[in-house]
Amino acid sequence: MASASAGGGAGGGREWDDWLHASLSGLRSAQLLRTLRPTVPLMSSSEALIYSADLDAWAQGRDPAVAHWGHCCTPPPGALTGLLTGGGPSGGAAAVLQQGPGAGPGPSLPSPGPLSRLRLFSLNDYLGLGAHPEVAAAAARAALAAGMGPRASALVAGYTHCHRQLEEALAELKGTEDCLLFPTGFAANLSLLTTVAAAAGAAGSSASPPPGHPPVAVFSDELNHASIIDGARLAARGAGGAAGASGQGQGGGGGAALHVYRHNDLGHLEELLSATPPGVRCLVVTDSLFSMDGDFADLRGLAALKARRPFLLALDEAHATLVAGERGGGAAEAAGVADQVDLHIGTLSKAAGCLGGFAACTRGFKQLLLNRGRAYVYSTALPLPVVEAAGAALRVAAREPWRRRHVWSLVERLGRGLGVPALSPVVPLVLGPEGPTLELAARLLRAGLHVPPIRPPTVPQGTCRLRVSLSAAHSYADVDELVGLVRASGVPLLTLPHLQDPRAALPGGPGSAGGGEGAVPLSAGELMRAGLGRGAGVQSRL
Repeated sequence: MASASAGGGAGGGREWDDWLHASLSGLRSAQLLRTLRPTVPLMSSSEALIYSADLDAWAQGRDPAVAHWGHCCTPPPGALTGLLTGGGPSGGAAAVLQQGPGAGPGPSLPSPGPLSRLRLFSLNDYLGLGAHPEVAAAAARAALAAGMGPRASALVAGYTHCHRQLEEALAELKGTEDCLLFPTGFAANLSLLTTVAAAAGAAGSSASPPPGHPPVAVFSDELNHASIIDGARLAARGAGGAAGASGQGQGGGGGAALHVYRHNDLGHLEELLSATPPGVRCLVVTDSLFSMDGDFADLRGLAALKARRPFLLALDEAHATLVAGERGGGAAEAAGVADQVDLHIGTLSKAAGCLGGFAACTRGFKQLLLNRGRAYVYSTALPLPVVEAAGAALRVAAREPWRRRHVWSLVERLGRGLGVPALSPVVPLVLGPEGPTLELAARLLRAGLHVPPIRPPTVPQGTCRLRVSLSAAHSYADVDELVGLVRASGVPLLTLPHLQDPRAALPGGPGSAGGGEGAVPLSAGELMRAGLGRGAGVQSRL
């Protein structure tokens, strides 16, 4: 086996091996070492299959036990026999599993044993569109017609009419002039923040900042997603700008000054804006729905602050697009301030159930991003099947608003059942230390429910939690079982103080007309027709 190091001088390989061993040991002793856990996918946005041996290893914190087979989307012959939980695949679904992609004789390996059914409270597929038949059919048609599509960057040869059509649909959803697709939401944030900071620093201005002060200042909420944090740090490095440990801009030249304001504290943000010298261009960037706490940015407050102290507002709607708002336009639409947002960032990998990112903006900003955004310029364009699937997902979401209505009714049901703040389809069950959090996650896993434990550095020390992610593909019975198991564990749940602040919720109630305020829950008949009623089998799940 090759060494972990490429070596570089006498003793170089040993030094790197020692470092790697110490790094992994430190993660293991702090209960922060993570492992990839393979499952067998289903045509479902809320369930998967897992080999029972792998499930046992997972619950015990051991490495996966089952060797890989040659057909990853299809279990080996006989593996579907004797599922350990009820409601397993039958009829058409079982036929798909036996004859699906990659079906055929596998390698000569020992039998992996039986499969168990796993209900997933861990996906970001909020509307259950990732497994929708129309979405899958759109991807399949595109793949059969054109394979993956032209494999080049969009500026070279990777851009098609299909890409353009999806951009137009997203611009319409967000109410903007235009839109630019990115390979991921992460790439969209990296490109936007570094491009705006660099371009603003290079361009002329009627007013100039004081000598030695960066020409651009970026203001970021302390709980923003890692892609915003990394993009802001790169923007600060720029051509001489730097960020100190306090988050305050330190340097001066062509980079940006980076300021981190306390979570949802617009008073603190206004103080930082007020201290910014004249002639400095200000960019405020925030998530609209925070991915680990499930709360919302105070968007009406931000709009009012922007009217008093003008700045460019970039809003990452990754977790709110299609989930909030009357048309699914996101939290800004729900709050009635979409026209105050200058740059709408989003993803196609969550409620759209696909892959990719986007920035909805003016035509001028689109032109700038596609010419200067390095994560765009130097990345291959999205595969055609993904583009077509995302377009189909937008159409289904527009045609079936009951999906938003149902997921918001699940949010209310979970919050009421556990007595915790539930402000969105992301509901944190905060336990505090790593040990109890991992123990409860393992207990739920053994019962067939995957609710991922979230630990530092993703969340602050002492706030370890189970992150419940709800989907329109979940049933009331799914949520009720989760509530019952958590309550039966007897583990006390903590409440993060900021989740009790009224500004952390969308104004106007759950979803703000996106299937929320004033909407009635789905009837039993509607649930059964959607495949969400009690006892619905895997084959009928969304």
